[in-house]
Amino acid sequence: MQSISGFAQNQSFDYNGKVIPLRGDWSLVMGSFLSYKEVLEDSSATQIQVPGTWNDVKWNEVSIGPYGYGTYYTTVILDKTIKNQTLALDVSEISLAYQLYINDQFIGQVGTPGTSKENTDPKIDAEVFEFNASPGDTLALIFHISNFSHESGGLWYEPKIGPSDKVLRKHDLNKFITLIMIGCILIGGVFQLYIFLRKQTEKSGLYFSLVCLTIIMLMISRGSMPIMDLFPNTSWVVLKKIVYLAVFLIGPSNALFLREIFPRYFNKYIINSMAIIGLVLFCFTLLVSPRISYALVPYHHVYNILIGIYLFIVLIKTAIDNKFGARFLLIGYLSGFFAVLHDILSSQYIIPGYSFSMIHVGILLYMLQLMALLGGRYLFALEGKEQLSNHLKKVNKELEEIVARRTKALKDKSDIIELKNAELEKAIKEKDHLMAVVAHDLKAPLSSIQGISDLMKSDLKGQTAEFNEMIKKVSIDGREMIDNLTELKTYEQSDFKVTKTVFKLPDFFEQKKITYELIAENKEINLRSKLSSRRKKILSDSNMLGRIADNLLSNALKFTQKGCIVNFLISVKKGNLILIVSDNGPGFSEKDKDSIFKEFQKLSARPTAGESSAGLGLSIVKTLVDKLEGSIELESEKGDGAKFTVTIPLN
Repeated sequence: MQSISGFAQNQSFDYNGKVIPLRGDWSLVMGSFLSYKEVLEDSSATQIQVPGTWNDVKWNEVSIGPYGYGTYYTTVILDKTIKNQTLALDVSEISLAYQLYINDQFIGQVGTPGTSKENTDPKIDAEVFEFNASPGDTLALIFHISNFSHESGGLWYEPKIGPSDKVLRKHDLNKFITLIMIGCILIGGVFQLYIFLRKQTEKSGLYFSLVCLTIIMLMISRGSMPIMDLFPNTSWVVLKKIVYLAVFLIGPSNALFLREIFPRYFNKYIINSMAIIGLVLFCFTLLVSPRISYALVPYHHVYNILIGIYLFIVLIKTAIDNKFGARFLLIGYLSGFFAVLHDILSSQYIIPGYSFSMIHVGILLYMLQLMALLGGRYLFALEGKEQLSNHLKKVNKELEEIVARRTKALKDKSDIIELKNAELEKAIKEKDHLMAVVAHDLKAPLSSIQGISDLMKSDLKGQTAEFNEMIKKVSIDGREMIDNLTELKTYEQSDFKVTKTVFKLPDFFEQKKITYELIAENKEINLRSKLSSRRKKILSDSNMLGRIADNLLSNALKFTQKGCIVNFLISVKKGNLILIVSDNGPGFSEKDKDSIFKEFQKLSARPTAGESSAGLGLSIVKTLVDKLEGSIELESEKGDGAKFTVTIPLN
């Protein structure tokens, strides 16, 4: 390198046919857009380091600050041995608009630089400019740059010069690799997001897709800037907001993802605090100008480094505990962390040699590790599911064998039960037949005894007459019991059919009222009867209803003392016939209530006039009510009477 006459001690670059970065000292003149002739004559330029910003550079003993306009220039000396060829200059981001001249030839521009904010059209883009050169030429590279919008101005990244084919090939290759990486990361992120949407308990898929989004945002808006190929009119404001949004989210999103992978190792309050801070800065960046967000970037870089160190420490713990995929992930994490650390330090011009390729390689290794980890987890889950499935099949087979054995045992027992049931049914039929024969054979002698007793009544006196009456009563009670028992067994038969007919309810009620008023008068009992129904005709089995009313009324009159009251009520409500018989007789004890509807039950109460009671009347009532698909309820306390309520559906 050497000084060239006519340039004020600016650095010169010896070009030997390779692509070289024009890094080092450049000349800067603020407040003027110098022409090639003025550059040759200029002696006021100050030296400035490229890459870098002009913010802290002294001009006229005063720091320039972020805003202003000026001319950057340097020289490139071509080797005399090279052939005539087309060269190219690869120019990355420059804040915030520039025009490029080589010697006195206009090469190209990005945006429109001006001397004030009003006549400046800011824009950011990565461009490759081609131009022709000859062996031994000295090329004066002149940049007219203006910045009135961003918080840093100047040549952010060094231009690169070389043969056109090599520069374009490298530029296109970088862009191609970037697009391939974006595509792979996008596919992985969308796939994991789809898994999360299908199974929302798997939040690792959501956070992984968020990590992918932040990395894609960084890659499309920096370096070769693929977003400008898709949307060439994208403003610098949008580009910078995309970058800052990604910067503010990349740390928290990685922390949230790794917490889902190793939840026991992360402090939830620390991770939640990271997420809240990231969300607040995300919203803040969306709302304010990039120049304001830029002021937070250096501090957030430090914050991201601290997050990275915290995550690194936790991953070391998981690797020590030999958690699934932890050691493998730690290697990828280190590559990604050092790539981001290099990006942070070089973007702040703390270390030289900014390289998008290094960043891409580090990020790619990290993302591949994350995808491999998730893939391994899914594979492990599938293997576990397959093992569980095989285990369940084995258990099911064992259960089927157990069920088969028990089913056979149950079938054997069922066969035995069926045999016993058949024998029991046969015995019941034989018993019923025997009872029918006995009842038939007993009715004739009992009738004869009653007839003989009536014939002897007129010829007997005194104690003999009393014995005769006792004999007559026993024969009558015996016939009544036989009739009731025969009736009950008839109703209990499975083939007994309910015969429903339409009949007049008032006539039915009146018949029962008249019949039992006579019996009540003989016992000096007050029978109160009432019919409450607008319906004159109903559909039901009148014979069965009559037997229900007969048994309840005869029981009430039988067990009620002289001078007491018996109530007989019939009503129709909501499609149901309600039949109520109540008295203020002796009532029923709790022990009575447990067996009141069973056959041949002798209860605590006794008939008040020496009437017979075989214990079958209420059993017949319950059987008839069940046959009519109704219900019967008893309300009674010992010594406080009883109330029977029968409900029969009329549908």
